[in-house]
Amino acid sequence: MPSSQVLEKLKSGPDSWNEWRLTDEGRSVDLSDTDFVRDCPSGDGLYDLPEFNGFNFSGINMNRVSMRNSTFIDCDFSNSHFHFSDLVDSYCLNCNFSGAGLNVSKIGSAEFVDCNFTDADLSYCSAEETNFTGSVLVNTNLSNMSLVKTNFSNACIESACAYGISAWDLKLDGCQQANIAISESNNSITVPTIELAQFIALLINSKNLRQVIETVTSKVVLILGRFTSERKAVLDEIKNHLDGHGYLAVIFDFEVPSGRDITETVITLATLSKFIVADLSDPRSIPQELTSIVPHLPSVPVQPILESTDQEYGMFEHFKNYPWVLPTQTYLSSELHLLVNQVVTNCEERLRS
Repeated sequence: MPSSQVLEKLKSGPDSWNEWRLTDEGRSVDLSDTDFVRDCPSGDGLYDLPEFNGFNFSGINMNRVSMRNSTFIDCDFSNSHFHFSDLVDSYCLNCNFSGAGLNVSKIGSAEFVDCNFTDADLSYCSAEETNFTGSVLVNTNLSNMSLVKTNFSNACIESACAYGISAWDLKLDGCQQANIAISESNNSITVPTIELAQFIALLINSKNLRQVIETVTSKVVLILGRFTSERKAVLDEIKNHLDGHGYLAVIFDFEVPSGRDITETVITLATLSKFIVADLSDPRSIPQELTSIVPHLPSVPVQPILESTDQEYGMFEHFKNYPWVLPTQTYLSSELHLLVNQVVTNCEERLRS
């Protein structure tokens, strides 16, 4: 914990603090184990939460500090050390973290808006729901980070190391990405986006990947259809029956308008599927999705199904020219188990032929 003299300097304001930092004593200051809320309360407002504007914290030992609920604006943290620190719920605007070591720190739910992390080390940080909007992460070490719902909107991520990251539901609107390294020891293997880092690393490094892919493609069944509440109940039951046959049935909801990203996702799932079940009842997105899938995947049987009270849409006649599109099976909603038995028989026979 810093001495009382250091804390008094810190409370004296940015001008006095920054001038003192130019002295021999100020250059070697140690702020390790500081709790900014406890040690530097603002004295203003309901919660006395501290705010630091324009402070020079560069090159300081700040290991194990707590910056929770503290605000930092236009502050310089370059080349400082934050190992094992707690920055949860902190707010940093236009701050300079270039060359800083924040590895093994908690930064979840922190706000880093328009901050500079060039050459910084964020390895092993937990960054769930952290906001990096507008920040620069060039040559930044992101290895082994936990990134869940992390916001990189309008950020720049280039030549960063993403080895061992766990990335889920990232927000990347307007994010510039390039040359993301996926190797721990060197930058010889790079990918264009952080989203691809996990997948490509798995492709390269997993000794059992071929077996995993074969297992997936031998069991996955993609179910396409319209997912109003009434139709969804029917398809959920079909899914359950398919699961009972030992398949891994996947339902994809197309109630939102089918854009390019959704279509590409469906194509990806289709390529991993053993066969596809396409419900033509009350169609909406089915025509577009079948157009993207059927002509290009002759090894994946497509089983059209249709509720007995409905009719095939007019343009479906075109798909009957493809041998891997099987004859349409009509069904009653009260006899879905019989439908699934027939679908399995038809598709397995087609795969053996």
